[in-house]
Amino acid sequence: MYLTHALHRALQQAPDRTMTVCGDRVRTTREVVDRVARLAAAFQGLGVNVDDRVGLLALNSDHHQEFFFASWWMGAVAHPLNTRWAAAEIAYALTDSGTEVLLVDDSFAALGPELRERAPVLQTLVYCGDGPTPEGMLNYEELLAAFEPVPDLRRGGDNVAFLLYTGGTTGTPKGVRVTDRGLQTSMMSSLITTGAALPDGVNLLTAPLFHIGALTGWYAQNLVGGTLVFLPKFTPEGALEAIKEHRVTSTTLVPVMVQMICNHPDLGSYDLSGVQRVTYGGAGSPESLLRLAMKVFPTARFTQGYGMTETCVLTSLNHEDHVRGGARLRSAGRATPAIELAVVGKDGQRLPVGEVGEVVTRGDHLMAGYWDKPELTAQTVRDGWLHTGDGGYLDEDGYLYIVDRLKDMIITGGENVYSAEVENAVAAHSAVASCVVIGVPDDHWGERVHAVIVLKPGHTATPEEIRAHAKTLIAGYKTPRTVEFVDSMPLSAAGKILKRELRAARANG
Repeated sequence: MYLTHALHRALQQAPDRTMTVCGDRVRTTREVVDRVARLAAAFQGLGVNVDDRVGLLALNSDHHQEFFFASWWMGAVAHPLNTRWAAAEIAYALTDSGTEVLLVDDSFAALGPELRERAPVLQTLVYCGDGPTPEGMLNYEELLAAFEPVPDLRRGGDNVAFLLYTGGTTGTPKGVRVTDRGLQTSMMSSLITTGAALPDGVNLLTAPLFHIGALTGWYAQNLVGGTLVFLPKFTPEGALEAIKEHRVTSTTLVPVMVQMICNHPDLGSYDLSGVQRVTYGGAGSPESLLRLAMKVFPTARFTQGYGMTETCVLTSLNHEDHVRGGARLRSAGRATPAIELAVVGKDGQRLPVGEVGEVVTRGDHLMAGYWDKPELTAQTVRDGWLHTGDGGYLDEDGYLYIVDRLKDMIITGGENVYSAEVENAVAAHSAVASCVVIGVPDDHWGERVHAVIVLKPGHTATPEEIRAHAKTLIAGYKTPRTVEFVDSMPLSAAGKILKRELRAARANG
């Protein structure tokens, strides 16, 4: 297979089917493929060569479909940028990657002059918004009209498909080189296990398309064929309206999105019966939330995907596991068919069942390495095994349980406490909407277990009630010694709670 295979298959089998929907714009497969081939020609006309990086700084839209495939069509690397970053961070990624051509939409066009100043490598800005073209930029639609379609290079294998920068949780962001082989291996393996994308289905794309979780959902639907509905930003109202209007059959959500949909006050007025697949990312979602979500989407098969930018999807928890419930509902599932997974100790040796260590993986799904960081790549991938930095354990049937990022483990009074276990216990309280558990400095214990909680609307609870509840589910030393109630959590662009910000704000105990 090659990167653009899905387009050629769709053109052969369903040329007049709706491929993309974005607001009032509706385009067929035939129209999209023509626009992709023209945009590829435009990139060449702008001086983009094979293996060059082409950037996109925009909210989710049908332009993503055209941008990704056009980059691959002419042999370039697609570089979608984090839309939550400040100008300095965006400029760093542009400079570090040598990205000379950048597409921007209405939300980011005003950043153009500052990005040019901060990143002199940037040669060309292309405006893909809906208003007047800003001075000094080229117009997206005019470019497409000015160029004739060019042949597809049909590149694949170990050629790099995406350059995706990590969030920079430690130091500067790292560019992850995701190859066609890695993406295809992970997607085929995941689809075999979960069937998360339905052939000829309608997929709602609301998670940001610079994040690997959203991109894998997008690519999976393209592989099996169907319609992609783009939602620029997630809101529970917007997602519910789109599901109803377009009879969405599948979507990928992060847990906080699931929670916001389930807690929406007008939820009962929306018909969600068309949804057949819900994939959510990240391990450790509270059981109470999953059970509620399965009631909210009664016709949907739920699957969980665990992985990271460097690995794409590693494990999946399939629908049968969700229905069965029990302890496995807290797991990240099992390694998908083409993935090799292990849990190792500090010496790199595999650990027995049930013993916590670092999750490692090897196979064709791995990244090609970090962009221009060979030493860091060598530290992360050793003897063919990529070290994830996640702490976890395997049970006797190969189900993986993520207990924490290794650096997030709390050591209190000499005991190791894994935040995910405590969070699951606290989240089972009927008044808790979301919970994060962190370690904060403590003169007596070294670190103490501290819970930060957002309560459900109209509910109340006291720290004592939370602690008493948690003690019924976990050992006393794991129970939060202190409890804090907040109105909201700091979120990353991918919708994940930023523990580092919570820790930093409470660094003095």
